[in-house]
Amino acid sequence: MAQLRELNQTDLGDLMALSISANWNQVEADWQRMLRFAPTGCFGMEEDGHIVASATIITYGNDLAWIGMVLTLPEYRGCGFASQLMRRCIDSVDVPCIKLDATDLGRPVYQRLGFVEEYTVQRYRATLPVNPIRRLPHDLDLDRLAFGADRSELLQDLGGARPGRIASYLGPVVCRDAEEARVRLLGAGYAGLALVDVPDTNPAAVTLAQELGFRPFRQLWRMRKGAPINERPDLVYALAGFEFG
Repeated sequence: MAQLRELNQTDLGDLMALSISANWNQVEADWQRMLRFAPTGCFGMEEDGHIVASATIITYGNDLAWIGMVLTLPEYRGCGFASQLMRRCIDSVDVPCIKLDATDLGRPVYQRLGFVEEYTVQRYRATLPVNPIRRLPHDLDLDRLAFGADRSELLQDLGGARPGRIASYLGPVVCRDAEEARVRLLGAGYAGLALVDVPDTNPAAVTLAQELGFRPFRQLWRMRKGAPINERPDLVYALAGFEFG
């Protein structure tokens, strides 16, 4: 019988198997980061000694919590594991607003739990040439204005880009104009296949991604449970990732 429990470092092999089963881009370091930043907010369903489903929730101060890494091995889908894990995530925090980015598969589950759609997010991909590295520090005050909560500790750990299992991931990028965003994206230090997630509510970010050769290939829905927060998605040129917002 499946058991719901907190995840830990010994589960990394199973967690990577979950990511790979869904063809997601995370590497082991991404799971380690989540376990480090949300040690009591990472949950899994264990069956026959293995984690077969997962969900995580990370809190940003007292204002916002973010749900991510909602995954179930294909052979265990339809067992209700995602709904159980989501309820555990929701019950584990006390904040006025919880958000997530929903896939087609997950959206009906979240709607039944009271989440409503806010806007869409597009994942873009491109093959980037080698560019001079120009890594700039995050403007933490601007990021809080744009995101609606303080995630400064996470940002300093993430940087502006990171390697992935399938492609490099560019972001987060929060700027007041597209030219600064261009510098940050091209100066991230990654060449070859790259991914970037862009909110459709920022047309300047969409235009910039297209100018840099990125093409959309996946759409997700930004969803919210609870009261809306003050945020400025028009300043967001790249997300931190579907698992972080």
